[in-house]
Amino acid sequence: MTKERNSHRWLISYADFMTLLCAFFIMMYSASLLNKEQYQAVQDVLDGMFTTDAVQVLPQAEVSDAILMDNNGVMPLFQTVKQQLQVFIDGQQLVLEQEGEWVKVRIKTDTLFPPGGWEISDEMMDMMQQLALVVRPIPNEINVEGHTDDVPINTPRVASNWDLSALRAVAVVRALELFGVAPQRMAAVGYGYHKPLLNNTSNENRQINRRVEILIKQGSLNQPWSREIITE
Repeated sequence: MTKERNSHRWLISYADFMTLLCAFFIMMYSASLLNKEQYQAVQDVLDGMFTTDAVQVLPQAEVSDAILMDNNGVMPLFQTVKQQLQVFIDGQQLVLEQEGEWVKVRIKTDTLFPPGGWEISDEMMDMMQQLALVVRPIPNEINVEGHTDDVPINTPRVASNWDLSALRAVAVVRALELFGVAPQRMAAVGYGYHKPLLNNTSNENRQINRRVEILIKQGSLNQPWSREIITE
């Protein structure tokens, strides 16, 4: 009985051999799908496995020129964002502030959206695109906050001010994503009328309170969701 069972042990080695052979052909087929630069990178890795000199596994990502930390010899984040959005600041389409560890871009919702709506107007998409171009190479966290005034809203499409503020924040996040900002970097939140800048005692104050704020975190550029690798 034992002899008969041992007589098939060669199948184990054969199965291992076939598995390795299959993996080899899959690797060869995958290599045939690579472009010239990717193929060269794979070839360098394979060559490095059999030499004493270590080789780089993958080519370095393009170095960003947007290294924005303080005390490193280049402009801090606030000054960089301000410089690139100055035309919109001068046109009073947005306000730029620094708040603790965040750089805040404040936009009036009356500028972005129709009354009671959350679809960004076509004429404002150019500004959203420019804003995305500014924040896209910065790998830090981005929070988008929606705010309303205290005038209640209850329509078939929007149940409350809280809903409206959240929908508007999400609309801005989606616009930034559309123009290339990594979605895993962003979060959208709605505060309704619970965080006013001014008391809701006049139409002018209410207009100021109706806003979307885009907050860009200052700090380490080595975030796990970064699309770019920042090197010195």
